Amino acid sequence: MMRRLEAGELDVAICVTEGLVAGIKNNAIRLFGTFVETPLPWAVSVRVDAAYATLDDLAGNVVFGASRLGSGSDVMARYMASQFEWGHEPDVRVVGDIHALVNGVQTHTIDAFLWERTTMQRHYTQNEVRYLGTVRPPWPAFSYAAQTQFIQAHGQRLLAFMQWAQTATRNFMSDVEQNSSFVCERFGYAQSDVKAWAEYVRYSEDGRVDRAKIAKAVKVLERAGVVQGVDVDGVVLTPEA
Repeated sequence: MMRRLEAGELDVAICVTEGLVAGIKNNAIRLFGTFVETPLPWAVSVRVDAAYATLDDLAGNVVFGASRLGSGSDVMARYMASQFEWGHEPDVRVVGDIHALVNGVQTHTIDAFLWERTTMQRHYTQNEVRYLGTVRPPWPAFSYAAQTQFIQAHGQRLLAFMQWAQTATRNFMSDVEQNSSFVCERFGYAQSDVKAWAEYVRYSEDGRVDRAKIAKAVKVLERAGVVQGVDVDGVVLTPEA
């Protein structure tokens, strides 16, 4: 999505925050709002018969899979290595989407990968891969992004768009049991998984950016070697009415 934003193919994108921060270059793209306030729980998955018992067991000669360079699955593998103080950057191999990642673990192409916890539940239920643990970064899960020039030129429209999104998510979360049927039918999730997801997800009520949390994300990702020479002012731009 970052490439499509840069190319002008999209006006606005909702991205995982760590992937967005990692992909911002030369201030061409900026984060302008918060979509999901709560952190995203990244589940670490391994082969069903793998010997790993804890997340620290992955500190050795392990290959992590990612959907693409700069994606959340790539960034979070690097974040994990830094937070657990493994003393080296992880070996990350681009494999593809979630199905390719699951297949990669099963065929020994990769040893582990990170993906959103609820999305992975069906794969655990079907015994395709095994859940090892969760990595939860201390920043909002999803943020709004757009080209800097677009934010500057269309602040009123972006604020209205976020208000619309807030109304839609508020209506959905007001009756998850009733509304979950759409998610189950459209995406194939079990209703119990949707309910579990709703228990830990909180959408932003006003779209405001917590600059302290984004500054922490920048600092942590810089320490992990994901970004360099970036500060919060180069990441966040607030739309004006």
